[in-house]
Amino acid sequence: MNRHEAAALLGVRVDADPEAVRHAWRVWARIAHPDAGGDPDHFARLDRARRTLLSAQPAVHTTHRRRPDPPPRQPPEPLAAVLTRPTHTRALILTGVAVVLLAVIPGRVSAPLALAVLPASVAAAAWAVWAAREMLLVHADAGHRIAALTMLWLPVAAAQVVVSWLAGSSLIPVLPLLAVPLVVAVAAVNPGAGLWRPVGG
Repeated sequence: MNRHEAAALLGVRVDADPEAVRHAWRVWARIAHPDAGGDPDHFARLDRARRTLLSAQPAVHTTHRRRPDPPPRQPPEPLAAVLTRPTHTRALILTGVAVVLLAVIPGRVSAPLALAVLPASVAAAAWAVWAAREMLLVHADAGHRIAALTMLWLPVAAAQVVVSWLAGSSLIPVLPLLAVPLVVAVAAVNPGAGLWRPVGG
């Protein structure tokens, strides 16, 4: 049996690499093995074809160059290394207080609680996005931005729950709805996670 016949029998190219030959043989072995009801002669020919292709493979000259190894990954900087003092500190504080006070709305309107909580939840996520942009340096990576978003949003959302309870309408039954705008903001920070577009695209 020559190399061309062996390649045709296994369904691989004549210059296939050893791993491709072994893979093709394993696929055929599952089907043609005598224990699986296959013909012993056919299985013997498949095995001979595998040995023919794996023995003394001719040198393959290729114009492709080996891809260089990627540089070693640097450990990420700690969050404290990418923090900066916000330029609009007073505006951030006043806006944050206003966002927390929006939690009074569900107790003051006659709309369903899930709908009444919408302004407060969207405002909390928008405030966290703005505050994160104000407090992070430009070279902060997606991990830093997601951590900052979460750490800024959590106290505001917790304060909204407390204020709503004090106002006579607890947001605890719709707590997951408070987090939905934050999830959207996190997904926008890291589209490579596959939420908006395929990874590696």
